[in-house]
Amino acid sequence: MIAVKTVGGVIGPGEVRSVLIDSVSGAVRTISHDHHELHDGDAYHISDVQQVDTTTLKWMLTTPDVAKWVHMVFAIECTGDVLVTITEGADRTGTTALTAINRNRNSSNTAGLVVHRAYSAGSTDGATTIYSKRTGVSGAIPTQSNAIGGSRGITEFILKQNTKYIVSVTTTDTEQVSFELEWYEHTSID
Repeated sequence: MIAVKTVGGVIGPGEVRSVLIDSVSGAVRTISHDHHELHDGDAYHISDVQQVDTTTLKWMLTTPDVAKWVHMVFAIECTGDVLVTITEGADRTGTTALTAINRNRNSSNTAGLVVHRAYSAGSTDGATTIYSKRTGVSGAIPTQSNAIGGSRGITEFILKQNTKYIVSVTTTDTEQVSFELEWYEHTSID
């Protein structure tokens, strides 16, 4: 059996708890920050599966005008050829609101980020493209193509507060598109 050492760690005013240290490596036993946000009830999820028929489907994200910033990971998958573009600075009006699910099912916190499938009005999807990728094979037997997704450290965006983003998905054939958002909302301490 491997022994575990403990040291004191301050977690709040006047409150000290043991911090576990692995006796073999000396590493502090921890969880990741995004996992901590889930425990605090500040982590959210939205998923939407749509058939896109040789056209473009768009989702609009509106970040709140608060200091609690949205730390976003996009995960978009398609059964064939797809072009995904994410732009910043839209002036559109959302139409079909999607429900954000708090990943801590015991929390009553609600998301500040608002997500709509489709939009109306306005004149621009935004002047700044923050992501663009084409993937998949057109006209072949459909296989799953991951347009965006992966480990948080590589794919996370901290979205600008009080800003609208457009996620555009364009297909060249009739495709099933899975649109997933995973995020937490966090106020920076510095």
